[in-house]
Amino acid sequence: MKLWQKIVALNMFLIISLGTIIGFTVKGLVITSLREELNRQGISLAKHLADRIADPVLLEDYYRTQEAINDFLRTEEDIEYVFVTGQTGRLFVHTFKDGPPTDILSWNPVINKLISIQLLDTEKGFIRDIGLKIFERMLPEVHVGLKETRITKTVRILNRVIGILTIIMTILGCSVSCFLSRRITKPLLELVNFAHSLSKGKFGLRTTVNSKDEVGALAVTFNQLSMELKTYKERMAESFKNMLRTEKLTALGRLSAGLAHELRNPLTSMKVLLQGFSSNPSELSYEDIKVILSEVNQMEEILSRFLKFARYDSFNLSELDINNVIKQVVYLTRYHLKNYKIKPILSLNDLPTIRGDKGMIEQALLNLVMNSIEAMPEGGKLIIKSMYEDRFVNVIVKDTGPGIPEGIRERIFDPFFTTKPDGTGLGLSIVYNIIKIHHGKIDFQSNSKGTNFIIQLPIEYQDFKRYKNIEVFNWK
Repeated sequence: MKLWQKIVALNMFLIISLGTIIGFTVKGLVITSLREELNRQGISLAKHLADRIADPVLLEDYYRTQEAINDFLRTEEDIEYVFVTGQTGRLFVHTFKDGPPTDILSWNPVINKLISIQLLDTEKGFIRDIGLKIFERMLPEVHVGLKETRITKTVRILNRVIGILTIIMTILGCSVSCFLSRRITKPLLELVNFAHSLSKGKFGLRTTVNSKDEVGALAVTFNQLSMELKTYKERMAESFKNMLRTEKLTALGRLSAGLAHELRNPLTSMKVLLQGFSSNPSELSYEDIKVILSEVNQMEEILSRFLKFARYDSFNLSELDINNVIKQVVYLTRYHLKNYKIKPILSLNDLPTIRGDKGMIEQALLNLVMNSIEAMPEGGKLIIKSMYEDRFVNVIVKDTGPGIPEGIRERIFDPFFTTKPDGTGLGLSIVYNIIKIHHGKIDFQSNSKGTNFIIQLPIEYQDFKRYKNIEVFNWK
């Protein structure tokens, strides 16, 4: 249920509750007033009748008393019955057509007072019995039974009016409440949508809420937060690019020894041949030229692969074959593998292509491979597996080193965290962010027998944008 709906429901509950309470209160006051008025009317009628029948009752003249009562009934419509007791206290005259009830004298006896009023519940409904002493300190009494017809009709009218007013107030209250609640909650809804935009990384936007209350103050705070987050994101993007360049230089330094070794061999062969040519030009044969050209081509291939790795600084998407990237990384590190006496074992399965940045993926795998090599200074095995599972391309880089100490496992992806004296602490942090940029996952398992790094990259098309400069980042 939305906020404005809750406000409407609460307002309707309050309106109906207050309307009901006020209606029944008014109804009770009106009924009480009517009954008080009916009591005053009944006493007045009883006194008037008592004055008219006082002499006939005193003389015990039944006919005159009956005639006076009949004249009285002809002028009053709300009278249900009249009965009079004589000087002996027994029933003297009555208007009951079917005879008086046997217990009539016990209905409302007038004892030790001049007037007595009693509400009787009869078969014909509620009747108000007004009892009056005709003579003070004597037994004769006159009792007038007043119908509550007017009160009953009034109650019905009140119930109808209260019902109609309740319906009208409910409709009006619902309409007004809906209008006001939507008007009040509209700025809140805009702030909620704005907050959702911020949660999706759309920093730098501004909300258009301009109210001069607490919601307006909150909108100003959200706008400030949006701009601060945009600035923070730009700074973090720049920081990430700098870190990536730093790690790139570090990786190039780590590969330089291998590059020098790979170039030294063909250069040595060329040097020997050219030295012979300098001492005796006629001894340079066609086969020697072919050897020189072959060595030049080999150096060109080595430098070409090295420069492909060194010369990327933008985020460019393409269809990638992960197996080819793995082979390229192994080629770049072959000198280190040989120097550390590490046996590379590749288990590469047929894989679908993924969409990503080749240079970044290559950088991430190179960092993992170099870490694995440095974890095995006494030699060992480097096992790299690739497989397809549940819409992800998985790459596993496994070494047979001593494993990562348990106390630092939770921090290995933190920027600038390193246990190496000459390390930058950026290698695994860069790997983590590169994988996250590609909407992938990275995890590891480590024990005393070695460490496994598991990379998962999705094969579905991701809504990447081409970035001239890398602006996508996600710190853990």
